[in-house]
Amino acid sequence: MGSVGYGTIEKSVNASDVTNLEVNKVEVSTGRNAVKTLSGARILFGLIFLFDGILKWQLLATTQLQGSVQMVNFYNIAYFNDNWLAFGVLVGAAETLAGLGLILGLFQKPSAAVAALVMFFIWGVSGYGGAGYAGYTDPGGDLMLALIFVVLVFAPTAYGLAARFHLRERFAGPTIGRRILRFLIA
Repeated sequence: MGSVGYGTIEKSVNASDVTNLEVNKVEVSTGRNAVKTLSGARILFGLIFLFDGILKWQLLATTQLQGSVQMVNFYNIAYFNDNWLAFGVLVGAAETLAGLGLILGLFQKPSAAVAALVMFFIWGVSGYGGAGYAGYTDPGGDLMLALIFVVLVFAPTAYGLAARFHLRERFAGPTIGRRILRFLIA
């Protein structure tokens, strides 16, 4: 009888469990690969979102932001339609902060939630990907990107500051405040 450990899973092994041990190795490595893949996707989409946010700031600096934030009659609400600068700055700030949070792996869930809300907003403002227009065949890339960010809200983390500094373990505990901190930070 011996003990075999893979990552955080440890099992006592009898001589008759050799075939089961091979199955467990595959299950554990598949789980690790999924976490690594989701973390890689988190970093990749964080880079894309950060790049898009930085471009908004560059357009603001060169006074060309209005062209990228043109709202096509946002539900006939004049206040929103006349304040393209405020929306451009808010979208740029949200994209920049969400991108940084996703890249660093710190505040991943709030960052992914903000990114999803921004993309759902952009999708809604752009006419739901063109629905109702002649030749409409695509729901829009903004919707697909928003759904990816929704998945990242619930994805486990690796390769980030929260995982590196074991912040989930540091905020372990049954109190509601600890649970909220674990959700927000890690």
